[in-house]
Amino acid sequence: MRVTTNTKLIKRRSRMGMIASLSGVAILVAGMLASLSRQQTLIWVSLAALVIGFLVSQIGSYNLRRFGRQPRPDQVIETSMKGFDDRYHLYAWSLPASFVLLSPQGLYSLVTRDQTGQVSVAGSTWRAKWGLSRALMFFAQEGLGNPTQEAQAQAARLTEWIGQKLPGLAVTAQPAILFIDERVQLQVTEPTVPVLDPKGVKKWL
Repeated sequence: MRVTTNTKLIKRRSRMGMIASLSGVAILVAGMLASLSRQQTLIWVSLAALVIGFLVSQIGSYNLRRFGRQPRPDQVIETSMKGFDDRYHLYAWSLPASFVLLSPQGLYSLVTRDQTGQVSVAGSTWRAKWGLSRALMFFAQEGLGNPTQEAQAQAARLTEWIGQKLPGLAVTAQPAILFIDERVQLQVTEPTVPVLDPKGVKKWL
């Protein structure tokens, strides 16, 4: 399988994630020190630092999870498709959709999630079961959101982009959702968009 990866974007976002994470911690520490002061005005500074520091840290954490840690989502996808020949081409962060697979079966736009624990989907309705392990991982993984809507939006954006670049070519990108963490426990009931784990990608294709 051929792979085209936007290495410049990966390096840039990984660096941004590191800087944002450290900056967020520094802002939180500054807010904590301000809270120790008896001056009334510094209380508001402390509260503002708490909010800003948390938001900046979350931005850094998100970028580090996707671009700074190993294996990255694109590496998990590539491994899950190991053994495919050159008719398969994976584009990672190189096109309007995050992950695009061009294959003999068609064109696919993949959305990834790194959740652990129990995650269920019925149609396009998603739920993640809360528990102690998930609570401990709250700040270590991205939010679940609605992967169905995101996958459909990215596929539509990719299809529109292809139509603009190649007006005479009628191609529709198909959405799919891939959970990259093997610890996830998926409960899938008639999903609107295919829901996969790394072990099921090749069989699905």
